Amino acid sequence: MPPLDAAAEDTAALSRRDFGDILAHALAERAAGKGSLPALLGLDGPGIAALRDAWAPGLALPDLTEVAPPPLPEQEAVVTLILWRAGRSDATARALAAIIARRALEPRHLWEDLGLCDRPALTALIARHLPGLAAANTRNMRWKKFLYRQVCLDDGLSLCLSPICDDCPEWASCFAPE
Repeated sequence: MPPLDAAAEDTAALSRRDFGDILAHALAERAAGKGSLPALLGLDGPGIAALRDAWAPGLALPDLTEVAPPPLPEQEAVVTLILWRAGRSDATARALAAIIARRALEPRHLWEDLGLCDRPALTALIARHLPGLAAANTRNMRWKKFLYRQVCLDDGLSLCLSPICDDCPEWASCFAPE
């Protein structure tokens, strides 16, 4: 196999960091009693193991024999949207779509509930692994808002809020005029 060029090495390093952060965040939530890794990530144990093996080799993960709870209908809709928009369906894209859909149900900003350092890190991760989805967000909307708005538009709804956004103290900044 030919060696990676510097840009490819940088991209792989960024992805390793981001997926490592996502897994570490899920481990911390598990330790805090918030659920098993499959429940927190929306992936069965083998899917989590494959993600770990690809991006965080050697990381010890519990719960890998557990099955993820069945996804809620809105999770399924978000996964379908992500994969359709992404233009990719490789194992990493499918795993990332499932994780994003599951974590979008949590109360904070999506990048926080994924365990990433900031919103640009989420945008960069999406651009690397779900490029068509990144390209579709032409107005640089917050990701949770963008995903749920796209799902609602596909369903023909004219007004749709992201889950739990009504109670968020940062509502005004997220729903400011685009």
